[in-house]
Amino acid sequence: MQNVSIPHPQQGRADHQFVAMLDVYRDSGGLAREREVVALSRLCCGPDADTIAGWLADRELMGFNWQSKTWLPLFQFNRLDMTRRPELSQVFAELTPVYDPWELASWFAQANPWLAQRIPADMLDTDPSAVLQAARADRFIANN
Repeated sequence: MQNVSIPHPQQGRADHQFVAMLDVYRDSGGLAREREVVALSRLCCGPDADTIAGWLADRELMGFNWQSKTWLPLFQFNRLDMTRRPELSQVFAELTPVYDPWELASWFAQANPWLAQRIPADMLDTDPSAVLQAARADRFIANN
């Protein structure tokens, strides 16, 4: 993934910010609207729409709003059956109390100093424990 700064929407959301998010997530599977994720899940005999909506509501799945649609980064799914990647549960538990959905999506898409400037979404396949440690460090900083 490329390193692109993705401003928080409260700093003045603009189309270019959303396009930057699309670009950043392209290498890890891209972004899809919630209804597209539900359709993919249906094709794979995966979780139903109510389950996916529940995961989003409980912040066990990451999604952010853009133009009245919920967008989900696809890296957080096992693409064979559209189940959640289990290694994300602990990371979300660390970050969701301190980051809103846009900030969380940005955290996964930006170079992280605790990961030697690598991008958390890219690191999940190779070193999920390092991503968890980075999340813990950033939660600690965000709380102080």
